[in-house]
Amino acid sequence: MKTRPLAVALLLALAPATFPTLVLAQPADDATTSMARARFKEGVDFYDKGDFEQARVSFLQAYALKNHPAVLLNLAWSCVKSGHALEAEKYFKKFLAEGKDITDKQRADANDGLTQARSKLGRIEIAAPAGTEVTVDGEKVGTTPLTDPIAVEAGAHTVKFKGSDGGTDTQSVTVLGGEKQTAHFGKAGAATATPPPATTPEPSTPPATEPAPVETKPAETPHPPPGAESHGTGPLSPPVTLWPAIVLGVAAVGGFVGAGVMVGFKNQAQNQANSTAAQIVGHGGGSGTCSVPIAQNYQQACAAYTTDNNQVNQDATAGNLLIGVGIAATVGFVAYWLLADKGGSGSSGALHPVLEPVVGRSLSGMSLSASF
Repeated sequence: MKTRPLAVALLLALAPATFPTLVLAQPADDATTSMARARFKEGVDFYDKGDFEQARVSFLQAYALKNHPAVLLNLAWSCVKSGHALEAEKYFKKFLAEGKDITDKQRADANDGLTQARSKLGRIEIAAPAGTEVTVDGEKVGTTPLTDPIAVEAGAHTVKFKGSDGGTDTQSVTVLGGEKQTAHFGKAGAATATPPPATTPEPSTPPATEPAPVETKPAETPHPPPGAESHGTGPLSPPVTLWPAIVLGVAAVGGFVGAGVMVGFKNQAQNQANSTAAQIVGHGGGSGTCSVPIAQNYQQACAAYTTDNNQVNQDATAGNLLIGVGIAATVGFVAYWLLADKGGSGSSGALHPVLEPVVGRSLSGMSLSASF
């Protein structure tokens, strides 16, 4: 839509100058005309800025003051642009029906806008006997037969029927833009009047059918316990007493993690010892410099070298011990998990492991024994 030519045309039509063909029948520059002109100019400014909702409001106010065709056409276009397709269709149709002196360009512009508005609207066709009162979304549309399908905004709508015999029906119809759906009058009011004779004997039948399921349900309740008895009897099922497995698992993880930490410390100490040895050699010392009576200039370096080597040995020993703890705890965890009491229904074939510490002069660790 090009608003500027329409705006200029309307402003000229509403101007107070001495135009003999002025459409307005009132005095040229009365208060109503001035207000209509001001609202129309506001609408044009809003439209040019892309604020179509405000343009629609301004054009609506201008048209309420002066029913001028140019205002109506601008109002219709602002409705299309602001998402009020149903209003736009009404205003375009009114412009084409009532406009007597409109130009061919304005007529083509209005037909183009009407096509755009209708493409965004849905249509609801009514299938109902003659004389049925039809209401859509709380607004009375008319009485059947209707000449055309009902134009509605895209979305869900509530269609209510009231027949000439007093029967009523309500339907929810969802329609998309450019789509048509049919709402059928199902005579719900007449249908609800006939079921009572059929429903009166039914209260006597449910009592006869209800006791049967009530008796079967108590019989079903004992079934879960037998299923629970078989739970946990597999070799990989968790033991009844979990805390030994938890302790052994934590010990295994702690042993391996601690061993890794000590390996890191050992490597750090070894690097420091190698660096110190390289410095001694770089200052003229040899491989045996620190094993003979130490010269004064190597005394501090040899002391640092000896300390680093001692730290390497200590870290290596601690790491080996922690690896042993991790391995022993892992073996204990696996053995306990496989051999411990699983909580089966019987004791036949079950193993009862005993995990005991063993400490001796040449042996230390854990002893695992089991009895049947």
